[in-house]
Amino acid sequence: MRLLVIEDEARIAEILRLALQRAGFVVDAVRLCSDAREALALTAYDAAILDLGLPDGDGIKLLGELRSGGNRLPILVLTARDAVEDRVCGLDTGADDYLVKPFAMTELIARTKALLRRRVARSERY
Repeated sequence: MRLLVIEDEARIAEILRLALQRAGFVVDAVRLCSDAREALALTAYDAAILDLGLPDGDGIKLLGELRSGGNRLPILVLTARDAVEDRVCGLDTGADDYLVKPFAMTELIARTKALLRRRVARSERY
């Protein structure tokens, strides 16, 4: 399974990449909204992990663009924005899951696997 990690903090992106690779995923990482758009246009990903505070734009805006364009890629938001309003906004904008930093890596991996299981289950129904 191939994942796109969209995270601007290099240290966090590298920790995510290594842990997800150890869990059996192929992982690409980008740090900008513009790079994420390009990667998504060029590569078929099974899911994405999206930070909201990116240097060239808001991840919520990127999420909204993807959903309004018909992109149904499973997306887990991973962010420091922890207010209830932020979580509701992320989910209402189209996130499939929302996890607040700091987080347990085991939980992130479990949530990612759950996203992928739901994706497979949906595709088997149709």
